Amino acid sequence: MRPRVLGGGLVLLALLSFPTWGSPYFVGRVFTPAFIFGMIALSLCLLAGYGGMVSLAQMTLAGLAGYGYGYLTVTLGQPWWVGVFGGLLVATLVAFLFGVIAVRSTGIYFLMITLALGMVVYALANQNRSLFGGHTGILGIRPPELFGQGLTERVPFYYVSLLVGLLAYAFVRYLSRTPFGLSLQALRDDPRRLAALGFHNALHRVAAFTVAGFLAGLGGLLLVWYNGAISPTTIDLTRLINIMVIAVIGGLAYAEGAFLGALVFILVTNFASSFTQRFNTVIGLVFLLIVLFSPEGLSGIGLQIVRALQRRLQVRLAPVERAGME
Repeated sequence: MRPRVLGGGLVLLALLSFPTWGSPYFVGRVFTPAFIFGMIALSLCLLAGYGGMVSLAQMTLAGLAGYGYGYLTVTLGQPWWVGVFGGLLVATLVAFLFGVIAVRSTGIYFLMITLALGMVVYALANQNRSLFGGHTGILGIRPPELFGQGLTERVPFYYVSLLVGLLAYAFVRYLSRTPFGLSLQALRDDPRRLAALGFHNALHRVAAFTVAGFLAGLGGLLLVWYNGAISPTTIDLTRLINIMVIAVIGGLAYAEGAFLGALVFILVTNFASSFTQRFNTVIGLVFLLIVLFSPEGLSGIGLQIVRALQRRLQVRLAPVERAGME
């Protein structure tokens, strides 16, 4: 069995059994939000790591899914499945619109356009009371009940977040190997050559932004169920930047880095806030150290360690293999 497959299986087994041996605090307050924010950061990794488009609007799209769910279920009194469909539809359609607006720009200009779009939505949510609830947002949002289990319970919600996170991760890994994913990576590396081959670069970028918006919407639904409310503070400038920090800490080029970065971010936030009010400074220092010593994030450090162990193992096993051949 390949070491990577074995390692992934052990991690999956540990996550599945974690509620049986892990602390309730870590199950409900650390790992569950790590899955949620990891999923939103995963949508950024899809855009930036595979498509070369660094967006600051992913938290905005997640928040719009939460607003859509809250408006349909609380304000209009619709059932939860209508809220889920409506929330995902809002996030996906707005992502398509954002993609159409920003698709012609690249680099820092793309980043600034997505930031500006995010701030426009924040200002709209803060001022509009009929749809967004104004400054107080939408309160009293209840998650659905599945198989007789309310998602307000800690353990069922952990498993739902884990399942959705795993499906989103598997989808991104699968997508990266499809012709669309390969052309997206080619678009990141050399857009002129891809255009010369007959591909429509702008269409690929809009499609990638729309798919990433759907993934962010999934994370947004879980987030609004977790908090039980949605307000403009969910999509303010700090939250937009936090998703970028999470993705960079884990590694923008790695799908698993989104969840790893989210776990580290939440651990540092929770534990640093218990002994200092300047926990944002601690997060900034962690971010700075990782960027300085490993531009590929924690996933890059992990891969370097695995490769070093493989080389050492091959050196140790080489004399044994030669003796066996003799």
